Amino acid sequence: MNSTSAIHDILGLSRTERDILNALSAPKNVRIISGETGISRTGVNYCLDHLAERGFIRILRKGKRRSYVALTDEELMDELQRALDGMRGSNTKRQGARIKTSKEDEFIIHVGVKEIIPAYERIASENKDERIRAIQHHRSYNKLLERITPKQLVRFNETIKKNRLIIDGILNESAYNAYKKEIAADPKKFRASIKSLEGRMADYSFFRDDSFDHDSELWLFKDTSLLINWHEEVAIEITNRNMTAFLKDMFSFVKEGSRKIDHNRAMRDILKDIKD
Repeated sequence: MNSTSAIHDILGLSRTERDILNALSAPKNVRIISGETGISRTGVNYCLDHLAERGFIRILRKGKRRSYVALTDEELMDELQRALDGMRGSNTKRQGARIKTSKEDEFIIHVGVKEIIPAYERIASENKDERIRAIQHHRSYNKLLERITPKQLVRFNETIKKNRLIIDGILNESAYNAYKKEIAADPKKFRASIKSLEGRMADYSFFRDDSFDHDSELWLFKDTSLLINWHEEVAIEITNRNMTAFLKDMFSFVKEGSRKIDHNRAMRDILKDIKD
């Protein structure tokens, strides 16, 4: 018996619930789940509601259509560990928290790189053919580079390109000069990660260096917002259409005062000027 099956035993999942979870290694809608498991659509809907309430699955939305995907083994173990730590009342380690305000809406606090990076990658992987809005000062990006490996950054950027996501980003005006200095200081370490930034569908603009001069950044997906402070290693994931729509309007207001830049051309120029 693997660890996930053992957890399912401890938590008392029914055979039907397990069959549905086993079918959800990739996002699927109710019709497909019913066809693959032989469970009626009514039964599938009933189980999905209970699995969602207990945090075993995630609900993905595209317009009015819904699909469902199970938490990975690692995510499930992390959720169980957080629950156990909370029961022990441990004050020696900061812990994240999840607050569900409805079946659709929730607020999650991620603490530490081991929580933030998987959340960052998961949200990006759940979105396809969408426009992602981001505000990021290079000061925040510097903190990001201190927290993750170049390999992790490359993997995230490859996910963006694979899912055909358009990055509508606003950066500080000295960001590209800073990229150039980083790769020049250690070409072997940073070349792959800087190169992975090229080839993304991008719509980039500049703001002044003295604006948004913080260790924090904002990412806006279709229905989800992600506020990250890399210095404190804390992120707030907001799945709430109203609040995300408000932040998107705020983003548009900021972008109106920014200056356009050809992101891919700027990255090619940086790579061209650097020699190993």
